[in-house]
Amino acid sequence: MTETIKVLIDHIDPIEGVLGNITKTDHTDHALRAVFLKDEVDLEYYASGSIIQGNVCRKLRNWIYPVVIHNLTFINFLFDWGDTNYDVIGLLPPEVKEQYDRGRGTILIIILEPMGGYRSTEKEVLIRMVENNPRYKNVLFLTLHYIDSPNFMCVNILEDTMKEWGPNNYIQGDKYNKLENFDNRRFCCFLMNYEESLERTVLLEYFIKSNITTKGFISARDYPNKELFNNLDIESTLNKVSINIVPEGNWDRKAEPFMSEKIYRSFLFKKPFIYVGQYKSLEYIRSIGYKTFSPIIDESYDYIHDNKRRLVVLCKELERLMSKPIEEFNSDMDKLTEICKYNYNLYINYQKKSKQKLYTRINNLSDD
Repeated sequence: MTETIKVLIDHIDPIEGVLGNITKTDHTDHALRAVFLKDEVDLEYYASGSIIQGNVCRKLRNWIYPVVIHNLTFINFLFDWGDTNYDVIGLLPPEVKEQYDRGRGTILIIILEPMGGYRSTEKEVLIRMVENNPRYKNVLFLTLHYIDSPNFMCVNILEDTMKEWGPNNYIQGDKYNKLENFDNRRFCCFLMNYEESLERTVLLEYFIKSNITTKGFISARDYPNKELFNNLDIESTLNKVSINIVPEGNWDRKAEPFMSEKIYRSFLFKKPFIYVGQYKSLEYIRSIGYKTFSPIIDESYDYIHDNKRRLVVLCKELERLMSKPIEEFNSDMDKLTEICKYNYNLYINYQKKSKQKLYTRINNLSDD
């Protein structure tokens, strides 16, 4: 059964289409479709100013007013402990605020980045501020974090990128390589944007210097090495490998861990993984209920606080795994099958329950 969600938008341009509310994000429609997939949800768009005109006001209930946030600096200004004309509620168009105050809709804050510059104490302050201010009763955050709060929910907010990189699976006019002419290999590592962080560059250099590039599928955009791929199709690549090397990009992060689409892909495709992430990332993943792969994979690197040393130990474990005879390697990977099935089932069930909770929350408001 397909859900229907009513969406209020301040600016619907006849040429550019849906423009962002408050933060003016230019891809609000894409951000919504990343959460509310087309085969699951019908999105009905309404101009914000129309909700108190004519018969629309009497008909329109249980709408969402999406605010998409990339820059976490906005969070510092959008919420307060008391009444103010300058928080997210004060910035609503008058028509929307009137209907929001009457309990007719939800302000949906979609945070596409980890609450990172935020230290844990700052995040806790935000949570208490939102929970304790009646103004925010019907404000709901979608984040990359698992937070025990009625105002915060963790769903895969980039679910549309689980099997392909974007709506058309293209980059700069060049279609992603589906590896039709290649046999299966031991591992894959999506390092297309390797220049974005130092540990990704170091990891790429390790692959090359250790001569294991032909044992895996490694993407690195415009890197001058014929054994690497400029771009790789997600689904085709993961279906041709035994293990996924996941460079999260949060290597030196000090705030609490998070989970993104990068690790969710390993769950969905039932793959073991080595997580190139911040200190105690695997511990965090297990705390949510997922399983990891010790002792088949030595995961002691996860407990090494020093970033450089952690990366060295992780690379040594990669070298150990990739240097095994192929029969032994395949036997080890087979031993991890049940863990992968467990993680897959947990991910699917969690997503299903979280989405149903989200739809129920949006569509069952009681107004005046």
